Amino acid sequence: MTLFLIVLLWIVAPPPLLAGEIRGTVAEGGKSAGQGLNIEVKCEDKTYQATTDKYGSYRLFVPEKGKCTLAIDYQGQHPSREVISFNESTRYDFALEKESGEYVLRRK
Repeated sequence: MTLFLIVLLWIVAPPPLLAGEIRGTVAEGGKSAGQGLNIEVKCEDKTYQATTDKYGSYRLFVPEKGKCTLAIDYQGQHPSREVISFNESTRYDFALEKESGEYVLRRK
């Protein structure tokens, strides 16, 4: 019976745990942008932060739903992009590209 309850909780619990998750990767020049990049997501008056791992991946939980702004600290610049937080997990993979000497984020 205990095993049944554990399996049932495992099946039922993950969707709520992923609600509001924003995750993805950051690349530059077709390769990972690297570890330790600061990622910041602003939704209304709240800010959420994460850093990239060695593969350029990031993951953070954003309980607010709707339009937000994701910004990355990269080589002294702070390119940003609008993202949307949903009830479910949302993936945003970005490529950093230079335009007129400034980095911009392009969705892959």
